Amino acid sequence: MKYKNYIFDLYGTLIDIHTDEEDPGLWEFMSGYLDTYFGTVIDGRELRQEYLRLCAFYEKKLSSENKSSFPEIRIEWVWENLAGRKCTQDEMRALCVSFREKSRDLLRVYDGVYDVLSTIRKLGGRVFLLSNAQRLFTEKELDDTGLTAYFDDIFISSDFGRKKPDGAFLQSLINKHRLDKNDCLMIGNEPAADAGVAKAVGIDSLIVQDFNFPTDLL
Repeated sequence: MKYKNYIFDLYGTLIDIHTDEEDPGLWEFMSGYLDTYFGTVIDGRELRQEYLRLCAFYEKKLSSENKSSFPEIRIEWVWENLAGRKCTQDEMRALCVSFREKSRDLLRVYDGVYDVLSTIRKLGGRVFLLSNAQRLFTEKELDDTGLTAYFDDIFISSDFGRKKPDGAFLQSLINKHRLDKNDCLMIGNEPAADAGVAKAVGIDSLIVQDFNFPTDLL
């Protein structure tokens, strides 16, 4: 193999997904959810406005705290504020999964993904995930698509507080696993984020579309 460590983006690279967070029906659904499970009364239109306001507030606050131009908040901060009280882990997980699944109308793994990931591992390579995402959304989607077991480690930006192309995010993976940068390849579908983060730390990158992965890299 040309590389020993293959670091993959997720959405648009391994998984084809579509969500619509502007759908008024989504916010009416979440309005009813908050009322039923938390006793919080707020109509759908106001809920969406407050959600967006809180996202912007926490992003600005986090950017100032960690001195990054690419902050990644934890979405549970927003939803706990909207729920109006401290939530248990199970409550928050259920809320976030409900929101995500209601907003989503497509989730599928691109053709060839399982074969490529299996081949890398069979040939002795390691497979990592570096995703700009929310853990409470992504964790279940990885399990639902059967992808979790293919990765040697999973790095999700909401855990780290920074997202691609902030080089510190990728560097944290490299440091944890003591990877030789010459043996690493970053694979993604977004030039700015995926090629950008690779350039920031000095490793090679590959931009793919619909998982058109060149097998000569194996």
